[in-house]
Amino acid sequence: MKLYSHEFYLTAAEVNAQREMPLSRLVTLIIDTATGHANAIGIGFDRMISYGISWVLSRLTIDIQRPLSVNHVYRIDTWIENLNRMFSDRNFEIIDVETGEAIVWAHSTWMAINMETRRPSDLTMLTEMTDSINGRPYPYDKGGKLLPVTDETEEKTYRFAVSDIDVNRHVTTRRYIDLIVDQWSLDRFDANRVSRFEIAFKREARYDELSRTVSAPHEGSPEVFDVMIEVNTAPCALARIYFTQR
Repeated sequence: MKLYSHEFYLTAAEVNAQREMPLSRLVTLIIDTATGHANAIGIGFDRMISYGISWVLSRLTIDIQRPLSVNHVYRIDTWIENLNRMFSDRNFEIIDVETGEAIVWAHSTWMAINMETRRPSDLTMLTEMTDSINGRPYPYDKGGKLLPVTDETEEKTYRFAVSDIDVNRHVTTRRYIDLIVDQWSLDRFDANRVSRFEIAFKREARYDELSRTVSAPHEGSPEVFDVMIEVNTAPCALARIYFTQR
């Protein structure tokens, strides 16, 4: 199966104050769709955990032409672009079913970690992935290297709780995204929307650890910001967020 599709309806319970899908929900949808495809081709959680390994997201880039709005039907397509021993690249496209317009694209890089050593595992044994490679490239810039924030203008702390921990017993991607979004006020999101988002995960964060989230304008830009989430002075996630005026 070289293309996996999932159609969904965006309800009022899933949207934010602007009546749009929040960034953390969008990222969760992307992860859930990747999981659905992995299950369909036989490389889902049950198969992976039988080898003592599990999928983890390493990097994600999202380009948003327009936000997903409440009470609309959308389709998300995903496919594997390529695979090597350490990483697999997977792309996504979200289509407005009513108009047929593609409005969101995402590029992701995945790896598998050994659940005991927490070290990367060899992906070449997953022959189902090789057979499922689509090869269709990502239509936008996949993003460059993200660097730690050293001249922060905003800072917030947060201690990770039970609801922040996932099946791999580390902090969920959703929590990271919400910490990033919460760096700005509601007024910022009323006047602007996110048009592009990049995040790279550097290390695992765990239950009861105290995090520090800092941000600063990227090269002085009022529309682009660099963000870092760290625990014990070590970066867990580095991100870049782009705003576009509504």
